[in-house]
Amino acid sequence: MNSASDNPLFRIADFSVMYPGATPLSHLDLTIRPHEITCILGKSGCGKTTLLKALGGFIAGNAGGGIFFDGDRLTGPNRHSVMIFQENNLYPWLTVKGNVAFGLRFSAPGLSRQQRDKRVGAMLETVGLTESAGRYPHQLSGGMRQRTAIARALVADPRVLLLDEPFSALDISLRRRMQGLLGQLWRETRMSMVMVTHNIEEAITVGHRIIVMGGQPAAILLEQDTGAAEFGDRYSNAFLQLQQHIESIIY
Repeated sequence: MNSASDNPLFRIADFSVMYPGATPLSHLDLTIRPHEITCILGKSGCGKTTLLKALGGFIAGNAGGGIFFDGDRLTGPNRHSVMIFQENNLYPWLTVKGNVAFGLRFSAPGLSRQQRDKRVGAMLETVGLTESAGRYPHQLSGGMRQRTAIARALVADPRVLLLDEPFSALDISLRRRMQGLLGQLWRETRMSMVMVTHNIEEAITVGHRIIVMGGQPAAILLEQDTGAAEFGDRYSNAFLQLQQHIESIIY
């Protein structure tokens, strides 16, 4: 996976976020390693999404600490990161192809139409939507809409994919298919991903590293590597024991 000499992708140092009447994050210290899928778990309201948005540069911390990307302090939206939310936020007036192509308007404005079409076509093939390129969002299943959102994010060629509960609205069968797609995309690209989820099984299945958050303000309760082969089988003793251990920490 990664060697011990790898520099952190993100370094969260003494990072605090305070709102009137609430402090979701206080003096948080954490590192996110590159080329891994990092899953963040915790109860609702423990600051998971706040942290994810901060990694994207959409939430600024209070004085004293900071978030560093590749050693540089984040001072605004991180152009190297793309976020995918639970709601896929597709444009209903655009086709699947049009939605995916929209991701190139700002990331690669200099591409010719032929270059853009080639890149979009390759991405649609990657996520299995070639035959649905001309459909509109209302004509798609939930999984197809989420695959379109993922394709729109990936076509921009980001270094980091930030995912906020991307599969929570899907039924279990479709959810597992989407988990498999995410794993396939990682094996093909080795892209760094950070995913917030409430689903412990999903975190162990998809992630190479799990971070469990809890408390008010949030603290890091557990950091666990899950990339070993023993966690590849959701019915193995190692998998089930870790799942139970995380449940005992969160609940």
